[in-house]
Amino acid sequence: MSFSLTQPAGSETQTAAAASAWPATAAAADAELAHLAELLTEADVTAFPAAGILAVPGLAAGPGDTAGIRVRTTSNPPHALYVIAAGRLTPHTTADSAFAHLHPLIEAAARPCDGCGAEAGKPCNPGCLPDPTTY
Repeated sequence: MSFSLTQPAGSETQTAAAASAWPATAAAADAELAHLAELLTEADVTAFPAAGILAVPGLAAGPGDTAGIRVRTTSNPPHALYVIAAGRLTPHTTADSAFAHLHPLIEAAARPCDGCGAEAGKPCNPGCLPDPTTY
């Protein structure tokens, strides 16, 4: 099987294309973080911004998650928005991408839980195992 490459691996063109997808500076990543805070506010999600971090305690990564979601940037390359949820770190290049990643959690927070009976917008009880038919 052969693969067709449009640019040789490691070429200047390929490296520039890959690097351009990420925010170029820490300030650009902070601007994306601020934009994500705006998107969350528009979606009626409470977020607490601080230097280089956005805490979203009202969103849970899954049943029993009481830590909430965090989004961080870094001062060292590669600059990105790192979504931290349930011990997983997921990098995103833009606020829109991070928001798309969080959107299913936002929708889930708006529904009550059939597993433990938690009301919409309230976190599930620890150890909650929701009804699999609600996925």
